[in-house]
Amino acid sequence: MNTSEKFERQIHRIHELIEQEGSEVTWNDKIPDPDNPEQVRQIDISIKRGGNLTLIECRIHKKAQDVKWIEELIGRRLSLRADAVIAVSNCGFTEGAKLKAKQYGIILRDLQGLTEQEIKEWGRGTRIWLTFFEYQDAEICLLIDVDKGRRPTVDEIVADLKQTNTLYRIFEMASDMIEQKNPAGQPCRFKGQFKVEGLSVCRAHISEVGFSAGVKRIVQDLQIPSVVAYDAPHVKGTDRSVLIEKVAFGDFEITQSSNRVFVAADLTPVKCPPNSQFKYINFDFGREVSMEAFEILGLPRFMIPIEKIKFGLTFRGAA
Repeated sequence: MNTSEKFERQIHRIHELIEQEGSEVTWNDKIPDPDNPEQVRQIDISIKRGGNLTLIECRIHKKAQDVKWIEELIGRRLSLRADAVIAVSNCGFTEGAKLKAKQYGIILRDLQGLTEQEIKEWGRGTRIWLTFFEYQDAEICLLIDVDKGRRPTVDEIVADLKQTNTLYRIFEMASDMIEQKNPAGQPCRFKGQFKVEGLSVCRAHISEVGFSAGVKRIVQDLQIPSVVAYDAPHVKGTDRSVLIEKVAFGDFEITQSSNRVFVAADLTPVKCPPNSQFKYINFDFGREVSMEAFEILGLPRFMIPIEKIKFGLTFRGAA
């Protein structure tokens, strides 16, 4: 996804939060030209509600947008019979553009970075943390149901586990048990046994798993170095209707409007500690919020080398 598309998706998320219930907010919409229905017109974002159509067009440039773009949007509104047009610029607008927009009813919106003092005045910083489980000396014993025929060897099973997500799912189930037995998260040596469903290896069903490992919970706090605010150009930062917290890595934003929240998180840059699995991500907003949507991409990799796991096999079934 290029920079322009990311910006459009950000504005799309904002309007999903702030539009009235029943509004249909669509990114990269295709609208038939009223004068030539076979000709489809691309719109960055559209809002449809009760027969009304609002167009949102976005510009991400290094300079403030001038009157020329506003005039283009006036023409687009007339051509597509739209009820309203919202022009969004990441770098604001020239005075000439503001005057022309006011005269012809083009709604202007921009993104304004908050100063450190404004962020303090806002006072709603979100705390975010990631939780990992680190394992040492892991031992896994698989109870495998087999029919007549040759039983797979440990080497064959290890080779098969490398090609599937079965091992990851075993650790997920084990970590759930660990949390139940050790909710405080103290380092411990865990030993347990659990039944499984829907897991197989070398085309044989796994019915039960014995699991033993030294376990340590690791928590990483994520930093929010900047906040930007979305509204009309004349509205000052902390009075704006939408504020977006930017996390220190990747495309990770927390969009807030009143007590409604939209989280879009790309965790690709997160590095799992050695010999660990990513368990979950937590948020503390400091108040009650309604999580309207949560998009998460690029979960951190499963960082437990299979070569460091000791396997045992027990077979059940015909010899």
